[in-house]
Amino acid sequence: MTRRRAAAACLGLLVGLLETGARAQLIEIAAAPAPPAPAPAPGPAPVWTVAMGLRTMYVKSAGLDPFSTDDALSQFSLAGTYAFMRRGRLALAAGLELDVGGTGSAARGAASSLSLTTISAVLEGRYQAASRFQLFARLSPGLLHGAASISDPSGLPGAGLGESFDTFSLEAAAGGAFALTAIPGTRVRIWLLADGGYSWAAAQHLLLAPGLGADQNKAGALDLGTLAPRGGFFRLAAALSYD
Repeated sequence: MTRRRAAAACLGLLVGLLETGARAQLIEIAAAPAPPAPAPAPGPAPVWTVAMGLRTMYVKSAGLDPFSTDDALSQFSLAGTYAFMRRGRLALAAGLELDVGGTGSAARGAASSLSLTTISAVLEGRYQAASRFQLFARLSPGLLHGAASISDPSGLPGAGLGESFDTFSLEAAAGGAFALTAIPGTRVRIWLLADGGYSWAAAQHLLLAPGLGADQNKAGALDLGTLAPRGGFFRLAAALSYD
């Protein structure tokens, strides 16, 4: 009888220890913090994008000197693109871009101005690095139209000097875009874009002629040398996208 009682007591003690351990394990599991939720995967790149901003190109050509006191030439930039292919985080987009602007100064005591307008086709590759951050690289062949003019201080009507040209241009750029916010109830997002690169165009010889029609002999042409409208540039823009 004593052995049976002793065995029963040992068994009861073992069961009690097991129950206590199980309760402690349950309490520890309940008290442990929940594992963090996995970060959301980046969404697909936007389908439609319209960007508008300011582009500054640095032209080192001496031909810019009669029209500017420094090497900077500012332009308004407007671009629209459509992502025709999307695969996970990658996308290819195509579109159009317009850059319009110029600079002015004084040349030989007369007011001078130079304007450059470029219309380009855009091919852009995009990588959605995070849900709100995107990297991109762009190649843009286009047509550059330039117009240079200098007023005639003599005051003779129509005696101003002018020259215009058209040439092929090619631009390569890379940058990033950050999604600032989304418009509630829509699939539209607002982005801040920054990019930089190099814009190339063929050099042009500027020979400004008077616009006097039949009276060309009253004023001579002005040779301002060669202008190479190319250089590095930087752009800041705001954009709207539709997913």
